[in-house]
Amino acid sequence: MAIEETAYIEYEEAVFIHIVLMKAVGETRYGVDSRDLIQPALSRPRQATIYENADLIRQAATLCFGLIKNHPWQGGNKRTATVLTNEFLKRNGWRIKTSTDNLIEMVLAVESDTWKVNEIENWLRQKIE
Repeated sequence: MAIEETAYIEYEEAVFIHIVLMKAVGETRYGVDSRDLIQPALSRPRQATIYENADLIRQAATLCFGLIKNHPWQGGNKRTATVLTNEFLKRNGWRIKTSTDNLIEMVLAVESDTWKVNEIENWLRQKIE
């Protein structure tokens, strides 16, 4: 998939989505902890396309992994990572269809270093439509 055909999430959009999400769930600890950790995570899908010839699902997996592992927000890192990953997929014609429990298991596996990008990619391939 060419980069020009893919709808990526930009920094300002990610921050906006994060703030809206955190306010919607009543979180009081939110906002940017490190811009220097958000931008590289958001760039991972583009880099995966260039260097790995990654398809959209692989790109989404790299985005999810980067956002979870970088911890760029003051709070709500895993929630924001999953929402931004789903938003990336939605913008490109896909969506994640799974239970909340299943989603939580996935993010906890990533955070605990049990899962890397390959495992997220395999999980996403089973959960998207």
